[in-house]
Amino acid sequence: MTQEILYVCEEIHPTITKKFLQSPVHVHDHPELSIILSGEAVYSIKDKTYIIRKGELVLFNPNVSHSVYLSPQTQYKDLHIGYSKLTESVMDYFEKTGNDFIILKLSSEKKYFYSLCEELLQEYRLRKKDCRTMIHALATQLLVLIYRELVKEGVAPSEHLCNMGYPDKRKVVEFITHYINENYMNEISLDMFAKDMYLSQVYISKIFKEETGSSPINYLIKTRLSKAKELLEEQDLPIKVVSGQVGYEDAYHFSKLFKKYYGYAPSALKRHKN
Repeated sequence: MTQEILYVCEEIHPTITKKFLQSPVHVHDHPELSIILSGEAVYSIKDKTYIIRKGELVLFNPNVSHSVYLSPQTQYKDLHIGYSKLTESVMDYFEKTGNDFIILKLSSEKKYFYSLCEELLQEYRLRKKDCRTMIHALATQLLVLIYRELVKEGVAPSEHLCNMGYPDKRKVVEFITHYINENYMNEISLDMFAKDMYLSQVYISKIFKEETGSSPINYLIKTRLSKAKELLEEQDLPIKVVSGQVGYEDAYHFSKLFKKYYGYAPSALKRHKN
């Protein structure tokens, strides 16, 4: 069975109609991830009580009884994601440890984790074309980060990190650089790469900068300006034509970028050549 995202649910408390919330004890027949985005909540899980705060999450295996209580004073926001199944590594963790739920405090990946949550919620709220594909990709990345946190805590083996379906960073960067080198004259956006590769824009920018020291957009600008300089040096073309040939419709914007990057305007290069 392939993994599917069954639902995404955002809850905010207090609402206009509810002064407090106490959910009945219930179970799910599928895994569920509950992420505290702000505030805190009291979770009752298998007859034990836990206070879960921002920066913490709960991942439930199927059929784990639980309920949530929020006090009237609580300012609270959370995100629930239902999965048809978990990633292989997380399922293996549950099987080997005998645990059927995880309470995890995020550490080094917290900022990135929450940026993925916000991106996922944006996809859910806006419901743009192919949003289900993007939500699936983002929700799967959250599971990968959860497993990495378990590895850092020393409670899960690192053997799964290389085969969790997470893309090879080098291959991602090679794909992007090759595409830009071949298509710099066309319209290119980070969103386009994200959709083509089923990855988030945040993740693509992060690994591209880790591998190259530059963002994908800066690499695109550098490539375009380098090609423009070659054209200006080798051919006697109007600046507007050169601008269009390297992907900039606005010649004025192109000239400003060129001067910022090289320290002189493209017109100065043409005068020097002549």
